[in-house]
Amino acid sequence: MMNTVKKVLKRPALALGLATALMTAIGALDYFTGQECQVVALYLLPVSLVVWVAGRRWGMAFSLLSACTWLAAEVGIGGIHARQSSLLWNALMFLTVFLMVALLLSALHDMMNSLERRVRLRTSQLREEMTRRHDADLARLRAERLAQVGTMAAQVAHEVRNPLGAISLNLDLLACEVTELADGIPTPASHTPYEALTLVEQIRAEVDRVEKVVRDYLGFARLPKVMPAPHSLHAFLDEKLALLLPELGAAHVRLIKSYDPRVHTANIDVVQLWQVLLNLVLNARDAMPEGGVLRVTTRQTGTTLQIGVIDTGCGIRTEDLPSLFTPFFTTKAKGTGLGLALSQQIIAEHNGELSCQSVSGTGTTFTITLPYMLDETLPTSAGPSSGSLDHFNPRASSSHELHAQPSPAC
Repeated sequence: MMNTVKKVLKRPALALGLATALMTAIGALDYFTGQECQVVALYLLPVSLVVWVAGRRWGMAFSLLSACTWLAAEVGIGGIHARQSSLLWNALMFLTVFLMVALLLSALHDMMNSLERRVRLRTSQLREEMTRRHDADLARLRAERLAQVGTMAAQVAHEVRNPLGAISLNLDLLACEVTELADGIPTPASHTPYEALTLVEQIRAEVDRVEKVVRDYLGFARLPKVMPAPHSLHAFLDEKLALLLPELGAAHVRLIKSYDPRVHTANIDVVQLWQVLLNLVLNARDAMPEGGVLRVTTRQTGTTLQIGVIDTGCGIRTEDLPSLFTPFFTTKAKGTGLGLALSQQIIAEHNGELSCQSVSGTGTTFTITLPYMLDETLPTSAGPSSGSLDHFNPRASSSHELHAQPSPAC
């Protein structure tokens, strides 16, 4: 039915034929029933249809045709009107009404068409403006990223040059010792094979350092392919934190979990978020060389949810806080300074934010802020694995304390 109406409204010829048939039917109804007052208003139907589909001129023509049809029906009935003049007067009056309706309806139709054109034009302009802004944002991000990558390339060259110098020196020493061992002539300056192995281990350590710098650089230079999906946040945290208990136990760090019972489902990439969580927890462990307390919390605040990683370590100096997420900035002797920069990038890809608050000598709080999603029923496979520890139960207490036991030496 709706398809037929749409076809009629789009094809003027079909609308004219339908209006003609409808007007003829109304005239016949008027003639055979003699109900002039009840039937005359029906003539507005074909007039309105023609005006809306075919335009004002056709509408005015059908107004005249409808008035003539009414007059013909009334003349055919005969005897109802005493004088011919009254028939003509009524026909003229109905024609006037039909013309007024046709003119008003055509004006309304023109106004709607004009408004529709303006809306389409404005929509097209807005779409083009959004496309331009999107392209400009992408160009700006690419430019910023190229500038940042250029700066990082210089830092990588600096970071790699020192290990290469150490490797070159150790290779020279190793070559001397191998030469002495090959000659088999003992001298006061001769070294044992174990010292050669020590040099090899030092070379391997420097190579590992170079590999780590290059790996972290590539991880930052390439945008992480974040693929978020609904997951039980507390089950994810329990499962991953359980894997870190040996590391924390060896460092005499006590882990405390405090979960908000309102938080259930989060739209996250578990692989990428695990990398962020691992980096934050290990940084917190390194900040407490004498042991301490590590607290992992969750909280819902309005339209966002927050994951907090709080330690009682040495804290971060105030002057170092602005550079904390700058690539290659580090206060560790063996750090590359890319971990927090990569973590911030991953959280940004989640449409979230990674922030830090710290008081030197008291402790540090890292907060991951993510968009909150309405709780959804997760499939059974999305639940925690068998290795999960202290799976979150909304009916249970929202605070869990885990005492990490020191792990045996390897």
